[in-house]
Amino acid sequence: MIHNLLPVVCSELNDYFKSRYGLREDRLVLSNLIDQDGSVALEGSNTVVCSLVNVEEETTLKATAGTTSSRGTFVKSSPDIYVNLTIIFSSYFVGKNYVEALKFLSGVIYFFQGKPIFTNENTPGLSENIEKAVFDLTSLSFHDLSAVFQMMGSKYLPSVVYRARMLTFSTDNIEDTIPSISGIGISPEGDSDGSEEGERAGAKGTAEDAFNRGRRRIDEAKKKSNDYDEEESEDDPFEKSRNRAKPPLS
Repeated sequence: MIHNLLPVVCSELNDYFKSRYGLREDRLVLSNLIDQDGSVALEGSNTVVCSLVNVEEETTLKATAGTTSSRGTFVKSSPDIYVNLTIIFSSYFVGKNYVEALKFLSGVIYFFQGKPIFTNENTPGLSENIEKAVFDLTSLSFHDLSAVFQMMGSKYLPSVVYRARMLTFSTDNIEDTIPSISGIGISPEGDSDGSEEGERAGAKGTAEDAFNRGRRRIDEAKKKSNDYDEEESEDDPFEKSRNRAKPPLS
C-alpha cells in the first residue's frame, strides 16, 4: 500500500512541476538522501527528494477483531490497522541554486494545497486498497527537524514535512473459524433461499403435512373399526336368532 501511494503522488507532483515551471524532465525523486555506507544516494543534484521518515499507528481509530458470517460459518478476522505516514520533501540544490530550491519547495506546498486528498476517483493508478489518503502540512520544532536529518545521516536542507493520514490496512487472513450451530429451526447461511417468508412458508407446510398425516391415520383407524364391527355383527349367532325371532312386519 505504501509502495503504491508514494510513487503515484510523486508522479503527479512531477507532472505539476513540469506544468507550472515549464520543465521537460522530472525534478522530484522518491529516495533516501544518504545510503547506508554514508554516500549520497542521489545520482545528480538540483532535485527535490521525497523520503518516508516514519510510520505510526492511528490509535484513536484502533479497532477490535470482528466476526462475520460466511456460508454457514462464523469467521473471526484481524482488526483493521490505521496508519499515518510522515514524509519529508527536501530540496537538494547545490551551488548558487538556493533560490531554485526554495521555489520548488513552494511548489510542493502549492501542490498539496490544491490537492490534499487522494482517492481512487481523483488519482489514476492509486491502489483500490487505498480508500483515502489525506496530506496535512506538519510543523516540526528545530529539535525535531534536526533529529530527522540526523537520523537520515544528512545535513540540513530546505524542506517541508507532510503527514499522510487515514491509510487503512485490512487483512484477509482468517484467525479462527467457528462452525455454526444447526438444528430445528436453524438454517446455516447460504443453505436457504435467503427469504424469511420462504422459511415461514416452509415451516407452515411442514406443520400442515404432519397434521394431514395424523388425520389420515385417524380416518383409517375409524374405517378399520367400523369394518370390524360389521364383521362381528354378521358372525354373531345371537344376532341371527334375534332376527329370526322377530315377527314379520305387517
